[in-house]
Amino acid sequence: MISQRMGRLLSAVGALLLIGGLFLTWYHIDRANGFVENATGFDTFTRLRLVILAGAVVLLISAIVAQTQPVLIVRTLVGVVLGILILRRIVFPPDIADPVKSQFGVFVGLVGAICAVLGGIVDTSREVAERYPEMAFWRPPAGELGAGPSEPQPSARTRRPQEPHGGGTVVDSTAEEIR
Repeated sequence: MISQRMGRLLSAVGALLLIGGLFLTWYHIDRANGFVENATGFDTFTRLRLVILAGAVVLLISAIVAQTQPVLIVRTLVGVVLGILILRRIVFPPDIADPVKSQFGVFVGLVGAICAVLGGIVDTSREVAERYPEMAFWRPPAGELGAGPSEPQPSARTRRPQEPHGGGTVVDSTAEEIR
């Protein structure tokens, strides 16, 4: 079973990877004179670094506050947006006259964004499973927890308890809902 804090931890680690990745080398630029220049994410992108830093702060805050549905959605969306922005920089590095090669720092940032997305998804799926236990396919339905292998109990969802005036008959509740 997934820990109650796993999603928060993944998002917080993702935020720290995003921040730390900005200070690592994102690109090697092979200059025409044979000199190789290293560029960090923080040095290269003036607007993207602010977006990544703001997103990382939002991720850290979302890992601390109460885990409501809007917080989980924001955490997941921030991770997706940051992941797309960083992936764009991997696929399309800066367009300059000299050849540019992606390096370790940009991939650390992408892993951080993926951790943030996974943290949001883990907590959202746990909340859905707690709110709607019938959707948790890995758990037996609540009415079948005490049933042994020899005699299955009817599901609480489809069978109603016997009515005192019903003479001992079991009524199928789905048939009554259709009427």
